[in-house]
Amino acid sequence: MAFPVKWFASNMQGAPSLGDTTAGALTALLKAVLVTGFGNLTINALVWDATEGAAKATFSGGHAYLQDSVIEVTGVSPGGYNGEHRIKKVSSTEVWFELDAGNPGMAGSGATMTMKVAPLGWTLTHESGDGMVAIYRPTNVSESGNVSLRIDNTAFSGWTGATYRAYLAKAQLVEDVVDINTYTLIYDHRWPCTGRYSDKRWDLIGDSQLIYFLPAYAQHSCQPVLMFGYIKSVRPGDRYHAVLSTYSTTTADDSSRRWDQTGLSQNYAYVYNSLLAFDDSNHRAMARPYHQLFGVTGWWLKGLFGRFGNGMNIPNGPDNAFYMSTDPIMVMETNNHLRGYLPGLVVPYANVAAFTRKNFANMPALPGKIVRFIQSTYNENSVAAPASLMGFDLTGPWR
Repeated sequence: MAFPVKWFASNMQGAPSLGDTTAGALTALLKAVLVTGFGNLTINALVWDATEGAAKATFSGGHAYLQDSVIEVTGVSPGGYNGEHRIKKVSSTEVWFELDAGNPGMAGSGATMTMKVAPLGWTLTHESGDGMVAIYRPTNVSESGNVSLRIDNTAFSGWTGATYRAYLAKAQLVEDVVDINTYTLIYDHRWPCTGRYSDKRWDLIGDSQLIYFLPAYAQHSCQPVLMFGYIKSVRPGDRYHAVLSTYSTTTADDSSRRWDQTGLSQNYAYVYNSLLAFDDSNHRAMARPYHQLFGVTGWWLKGLFGRFGNGMNIPNGPDNAFYMSTDPIMVMETNNHLRGYLPGLVVPYANVAAFTRKNFANMPALPGKIVRFIQSTYNENSVAAPASLMGFDLTGPWR
């Protein structure tokens, strides 16, 4: 089965770490998620479980695969067990996963039966010899456009703050790529590239053209939304509808953005971004305006109540309900042009801390869908404006 959307998290089997103070952790994480997959384990036994209506893999040493995620199985006979599948259920030593064709007719066998977390399926077009600089793009450029994401996670001059403790990689929109160092630069900004001072959790959700990356970092251990990819454009033949959301500054040694400090009376909390706020064009850029002429343009989201996770009580008194919007979110570019829609997101109208990093299936407004909720930042200042709830459609398709 083809899975148009996949999700990844730091507590999955074999998940790469965002790291602490070492260069290269971000590029290694993105490569594992987007291109290679991760968390390879040898399957000790593989059978069809008629009661569950699913295949059951056993790992005698235990595992950390997660329900609802997409795994890839290889090296098994009969071949019906192989390929990408969604996990239906887990125990400490077993994984049940769905098979399109149902019962393969016999138990699985093979010299090396292997399971891993399946990659998103993007293309790594160029990579430095040490793996710290990489260029990624959607695999099918005819469906997306001309723009790629270049990540420079080397220890370049200024990548870390000597005094104020931030750790940043270059996140760049590029085109006309010849090799890892020869390209046309469209836009240059920064992504945090370690989980220094935090619990180092992270989440990434994406489809074939767009990724949402939510890494935790700094003392407040919040997760902003860093994104790259292509919106659903309303312009026919659009080749430059690629968007990037970023860290709040390009300067790792900014005295008002200390990762190692907390406190409302100081500005040390200003280390996140505001993607969840509507009518806010900060911390984001689009590759070109709608007319496709050179130069990046600003953009913002349109919605109700000012931001995600806000506007109504939970439960709503008259009907005891939890309300959210599943409608496409409008993406407006500079001078109030509707450029398109931001896919894959669900907008809760209330913030429920207990929902964060949990999946819900078959909600009344989204039958047949799995939704993952995560608390993310909607302001640079995580003290005065703490994280709020957003949702992701894990089933798709987004387009």
